[in-house]
Amino acid sequence: MFGVDKMQFDQKEYRSALGSFATGVTIVTTTDGHGGAHGLTVNSFTSVSLDPPLVLWCLGNKSDSYTLFAKTDHYAINILAAGETNFAMRFAGKGDQQLALDEYKTLATGAPVLAQAIATIDCKVVQRVEAGDHLILIGETQAFVSRPDNGLTYFRGSFGDTAGLLR
Repeated sequence: MFGVDKMQFDQKEYRSALGSFATGVTIVTTTDGHGGAHGLTVNSFTSVSLDPPLVLWCLGNKSDSYTLFAKTDHYAINILAAGETNFAMRFAGKGDQQLALDEYKTLATGAPVLAQAIATIDCKVVQRVEAGDHLILIGETQAFVSRPDNGLTYFRGSFGDTAGLLR
């Protein structure tokens, strides 16, 4: 039977079903306008278009960093390398997740670019879409960098990597 009976819809089971989709792990970064750099671990990232070059990510309305990221005009998607689980967990926690000056550099928009990333997509926000309990931030790529390496993955509540996928 297809469809959802909202009276019996179990959010925990639904979240578990969604966790059956393996994702990469990213840290989205931005600046606060006062010289501070901030990061947030996110796995809801995807490419939207090649022409123009658009990507998106989803920001939870209950995130401690919601106000900062919802209002930013730029961000960088930093796709983490395998073995960076501790770094991913650092930015997945509660509270403000600040970066030290020696932890990043910048590209076109001034958004922080992390050394732990195997790829970084530096974006200017072009659209914000409210959807359910998230805000979708669509960005146009202004610059990007990448290097060959295995990526960090997340599947059913556990971290892994892309080892064996590169040929």
